[in-house]
Amino acid sequence: MARQAGWLWGFVPLAVLWSSANLIQSEAVRKDVEARALAAGALAGAAPGIREVSARVDGRDVYLDGEATSADGAAKALAQLKAEFGVRRVLGGLTQVVAQKPYSWSASREADKVTLTGFVPDESTAKANLAAARGLGPALRIEDQQKIAFGAPAGFPALTGAMIADLGRLSAGKVALDDTRFCVEGTASSPEAFLALRAAAAAAPPAGFSRVDCALNPPVVSPYVWSAEKNAAGAVSLSGFYPSEAVKNEVSGLAARAFPGAGAITDRTQPASGEPPAFLARVGRALSELARLRSGKVEIDGTRYRIGGEGPQDFAACEALRLNIAQADGPESVALAAISCPPAPPPPPPAPVMPPLPEAPPLDLSFAPPAPTPAPGPQPAPKPAPSVPAVVVAPPAPPATAPVPARPLQWRAEKTEAGIALSGIAPNAAAQAAAAELARAALRGGALTDRTRVEPNLRDAADFDAVTRFALGLLEKIERGSVSLAGGNLTVTGAARDLASWTALQEALKAQSLPAGLGLSGAPLLTLSRYGFSAAVDRTGGTLSGHLPDAGSKQAIAELIEASPLRGKIRDETTIVPAAPAGFGVAARSAVQDLLRLDLGSVDLVDHEVSVQGLTCRELIRSEVETNAASGLPEGFTGKAEIGMRQTGCVIDPPSTCQNDLDALTQRYYVMFGQGTAVVTLDSVTERAMTEAAAILKHCPDTRVTVEGHANMDGERAGFNNLDLSRRRAFRVREELIRRGLEPEQLEVKGYGVDRPLVAHGDPDAKVKNRRVQFTVAK
Repeated sequence: MARQAGWLWGFVPLAVLWSSANLIQSEAVRKDVEARALAAGALAGAAPGIREVSARVDGRDVYLDGEATSADGAAKALAQLKAEFGVRRVLGGLTQVVAQKPYSWSASREADKVTLTGFVPDESTAKANLAAARGLGPALRIEDQQKIAFGAPAGFPALTGAMIADLGRLSAGKVALDDTRFCVEGTASSPEAFLALRAAAAAAPPAGFSRVDCALNPPVVSPYVWSAEKNAAGAVSLSGFYPSEAVKNEVSGLAARAFPGAGAITDRTQPASGEPPAFLARVGRALSELARLRSGKVEIDGTRYRIGGEGPQDFAACEALRLNIAQADGPESVALAAISCPPAPPPPPPAPVMPPLPEAPPLDLSFAPPAPTPAPGPQPAPKPAPSVPAVVVAPPAPPATAPVPARPLQWRAEKTEAGIALSGIAPNAAAQAAAAELARAALRGGALTDRTRVEPNLRDAADFDAVTRFALGLLEKIERGSVSLAGGNLTVTGAARDLASWTALQEALKAQSLPAGLGLSGAPLLTLSRYGFSAAVDRTGGTLSGHLPDAGSKQAIAELIEASPLRGKIRDETTIVPAAPAGFGVAARSAVQDLLRLDLGSVDLVDHEVSVQGLTCRELIRSEVETNAASGLPEGFTGKAEIGMRQTGCVIDPPSTCQNDLDALTQRYYVMFGQGTAVVTLDSVTERAMTEAAAILKHCPDTRVTVEGHANMDGERAGFNNLDLSRRRAFRVREELIRRGLEPEQLEVKGYGVDRPLVAHGDPDAKVKNRRVQFTVAK
């Protein structure tokens, strides 16, 4: 028995050794099984954004979790794991990863805050983006909302890093990536930054990606300065700012015409916003006046204009330039003009003054017989002769005072409803009275007001009587306007009474018809009084009548009709008369474009006033037409639209029902796009809008639908092509609808840019409401 107890005590250390060995071996077995499980899981595939395969071993049971790139990969991994020696059961499993579509990412900057949002393929990319954003400046606050997701295109990390660097060149804005398309939008921090961003936009994009044109604006500067300088050798240089590339090209053209012999013009101007009103007109006038100086500088500083330098070598021409500046800009600008003129020519020498003649003695007319001849021989001494008064010569008269230098002719006649007003100078009272009499004959109502004054020292640049008679003959054919004379230059502006008067004025102003010594100061600014155009249409056809300024305007309207359902049904009775107010052709095209959208209506355009009347079945079209008439016309034109809703004639059938539902959808979901981009980020609102649009369109599968893209004015003011942007937006929506089951053949695409705003572009809601896509169902 004692020996048996000893054996029992021997089992104790044996049991301890067995347990320790078992524990050690179990851990080794667990690690071995786990390693083989992970190796099998590798067959599932790996890619950025996929949740990695993990394995947990419990005895001989393996719990597997993670994502596979494909169902086939997941099946292979599970089959391999189950076949491994020592694995009893495989629990859990692998899920097939679904690529994020669209794969969107963006970084935005506002004041001192930068926000990163969207999807990234892995943690390292998220950290790299965060570090790049922090590198933009120590004062910036960074908000990181990035999420890891599968589906990033190749090259994604490098592109997002470069885009964050571009964000650093913006004072406010956004960089965005949608699948393989990306854009940079916002306001540049400096002119240099704007040029760098624009150069990057012109460069080839990274392989596999495409750049979307977005609204990139130059910085806003104040004060807004522009200047041009001409040296004594005739070299010209430009400096300061320009608001857009189009304006810069216009300025270059103006400079080339103003200085045809200057050779290469040095242009140091930089892009910036904040220009004063009528900036291009101010620059054009400044260059024109600088061209008349021998050397000098012109400068636009906000709304202030400065000119200084050496004037023309001819004294009269220099004085005329000073006077022109004074008349054009008023007292404030005269104070900013410093033009050095040559000294006035010396006065002619005074006529020689004859000294007074000495007084002659009085004639003695008394009769005296002749003295007898003296006899020869000695004679008595002669009597002394009577004394003659001495001749006194008067001293020469003092020289006359030097005359005042001759003044160039300045004369003006203006006709208004109140009558004719004369101002300026005349050489004498007779010429003054003759001009007043001619003006009285040109009156067609009202009174004559004569403010002219006599100036004896008027320079004879031209025959005063002849040129004023000619000018007042022109004024007689003008209903309202003016004729003015400055030296030998004639300026004519106004509106002719009728077409015959306008034609007669054009003939009279030809060079061979002008009086001697008289020339035109620029092209005459003559229009036709009550210049009119009208159009009327209904669903059966229509008529165009009245005047259009040129063949281009006529062609533009014809193209609108050609693209409408009324193609070949409208009779054109218009005639071309180039006497329209500036912008008339553009206003006429805009009015016809609105008219063709109505079911029936008419347009009347007289001078600068546009009237549109008509009926429509769509509330959306009524809003667009009324908005365009009120705010979409060229500068100087006013419009009014009276559009009613049709109570009859709107057929209730599937196409009409679809149209009404789509219009209501457009009004519910105004925002479908980020500013300046064609990227459609499928957030919950946009997802709902696309889904509802697809559902509506599936109810009218046999009708063609036009997807219309629209844009606001942001970007257009800086010279960007919003027409192309709106077209790309419409294409993007078409793609989403096709993904939801619509047939590609059913959907057409058209972009309208800024031409059809839903609300006026200056309205606070314009930025959002006019940046939209809507639908038109063909009837």
